[in-house]
Amino acid sequence: MVYEGIKVYMQNGKLDDVEIAYYINKLKRISKGKELKRVTFILNDEYLDLRYLFKNYPFERIWRISTCNNSAAAI
Repeated sequence: MVYEGIKVYMQNGKLDDVEIAYYINKLKRISKGKELKRVTFILNDEYLDLRYLFKNYPFERIWRISTCNNSAAAI
């Protein structure tokens, strides 16, 4: 899947389009102008891992989010 030119991968499940847009837009806001190249969502019962890569930086970053009592729609 591609979202606004960013490759999006899912593991262990699927998020809906609203949740994908929420997390990608949040990454864009906090990345201080860096251009996202790829985002991988790894779903688990207790957490969501976001692995993301910027175009001009040679390493991947990880952001783990607890899914207990949280959802993108509630934020």
